[in-house]
Amino acid sequence: MTDLVSITWKDFLSQIKQFMDMSRQLDDSWSIYEKDMEEPNTFLQYTQKLKCKNELISVEYHIVYSISYQIPMLYFQAHRSDGSMLNIEAVWELFVPEATRHKLNLYEMLTQMEHPVLFRPYMALHPCRTAEVLAQFGEQSKNVVLTFISLYGPYVQLNLSNAYGLLLGNK
Repeated sequence: MTDLVSITWKDFLSQIKQFMDMSRQLDDSWSIYEKDMEEPNTFLQYTQKLKCKNELISVEYHIVYSISYQIPMLYFQAHRSDGSMLNIEAVWELFVPEATRHKLNLYEMLTQMEHPVLFRPYMALHPCRTAEVLAQFGEQSKNVVLTFISLYGPYVQLNLSNAYGLLLGNK
């Protein structure tokens, strides 16, 4: 059996700073939110607009450190152009193709919970199998945060350029 992957708070901070260096080099629009230096009050954030049917949806993503699981965790909010927040079912329809919805269990993958830093409701991808999924790559990644976003981001239309991996490989 493969050992589960986990990272410390200090490693998380170091890796999000490394990620931000790559983001700047690629002229990508990620940023770091830093409430204070306490654990887990610093996280990555990214915002994008997605077209859904005939409206634009604004999605704000946060990559936050999970104290209990010791891994990155993905939180996000999706808003319509009038500012109203999408509920869990609307988010499910936005991100999961209709053809595969019946094969997946919404409530095993996605939950609404309080953001651990902002204390407001956000959607989150369940973290319970993340360490196991990250461990399936054999040798631990040079940047677990980058690997996490690359693996989990596409489920919520958060797609990174392949250039991130190329930059990391050159370090």
